[in-house]
Amino acid sequence: MRGLLTFIVIAGIGGGLFAWQKHNEGQKVATAQSSPAPRQTYEHDWAKHSLDTTHSVIDQIKRQRKDDDLKDAVGRR
Repeated sequence: MRGLLTFIVIAGIGGGLFAWQKHNEGQKVATAQSSPAPRQTYEHDWAKHSLDTTHSVIDQIKRQRKDDDLKDAVGRR
């Protein structure tokens, strides 16, 4: 009997904490939805953003090297 009473008290405390957490979580979600923040361009497509950045840097380096080669060729003559 004492074990059953202990189990009921522990289950009641656990259930109360669970309900309290769900209640507070619902309030946070409602607050967050009422004032939406601006979304980033690549928030859900971070892999594509990473590849695009890499390719743009590679293209920039290629252009810089080409410009440097042209300057060197003109400067040597």
